[in-house]
Amino acid sequence: SYLVKGYLKESRRATIQIESAVGLEVLRQDVEHAGYGIAVDEPTLPIKVEKGPDGGIRLRIVSTYNLTNKETRGWSIVRCIAGRHPIQVTPNPKEFPFPSPWAVFLTLEGETVDPFSKLFPYTSWTCPKSAYYLAFPVPKVSREDSVCKKQVCCLVEYSLYRSSSKNPVCPDLPVLGRRVVWRGSSKGSIKPLIDCVADFKVLYSWGSKSYVDPTVEPSIVEATPSSLRENLKLVHIYLLVREGGYEPNFKFSGSTTVVENDGTRVTLRLPDGEESLHYRWKVLKLTVKPMNVNAYLTAP
Repeated sequence: SYLVKGYLKESRRATIQIESAVGLEVLRQDVEHAGYGIAVDEPTLPIKVEKGPDGGIRLRIVSTYNLTNKETRGWSIVRCIAGRHPIQVTPNPKEFPFPSPWAVFLTLEGETVDPFSKLFPYTSWTCPKSAYYLAFPVPKVSREDSVCKKQVCCLVEYSLYRSSSKNPVCPDLPVLGRRVVWRGSSKGSIKPLIDCVADFKVLYSWGSKSYVDPTVEPSIVEATPSSLRENLKLVHIYLLVREGGYEPNFKFSGSTTVVENDGTRVTLRLPDGEESLHYRWKVLKLTVKPMNVNAYLTAP
């Protein structure tokens, strides 16, 4: 009986660790692609951290790339001759066919050319002049109701929420959820990504500062897309995750504070009450460089 209980306890911990690792990889890719396919003249910020109505934070990422949608993967350079329709030239369309009939078209410098048009089988867009442009695939959506102001894009949002499908290991704790929407008027459904999360924090490396709270730092709160592209260096994400079930004979004595190399202390909060000390806790940290914020194009 003791061996069985020990096996089940370790099995639950291993399951949570595997799910957390997968969830962190999805989160990493989303942050890395913040601003992917987004024009430099688009007024919507590629990435933003804000406080929600419940006091918790929301990490909001804008791009044309959604990891879970094959139609949004890749990019192409198209050749334009004034008055004609664009033609995909690279990558080779026979080897790498464009994944969606629809695309956002930008100049090679990242400025908006056409916010949403059909690329094939018969394009709805006529080239304004002879040049080469970038095409980013998107699903068929309404450009008038897009999340972005000047082009079609999607919003990927992360926040803690209470799931109706509770994890039996931690029915009392929130879930880090992922929400994807293409329309500004759509609420979208939240999908659970990482279970058993007690706290969630995000800091920026901004300008000459290594760890700054983006919800209170004035230069970040008031940032424009151009100042964000100039100053945002890294995004630091912290999660406090509970591993396994209640253990009456165990008392947590570890630290939930991360001390960074410049002395910054990031403290994640345990749930209230003495009972929380009879669980095992782990701080997960993810540091990501948003590749498409500073360097314009990085293909997934």
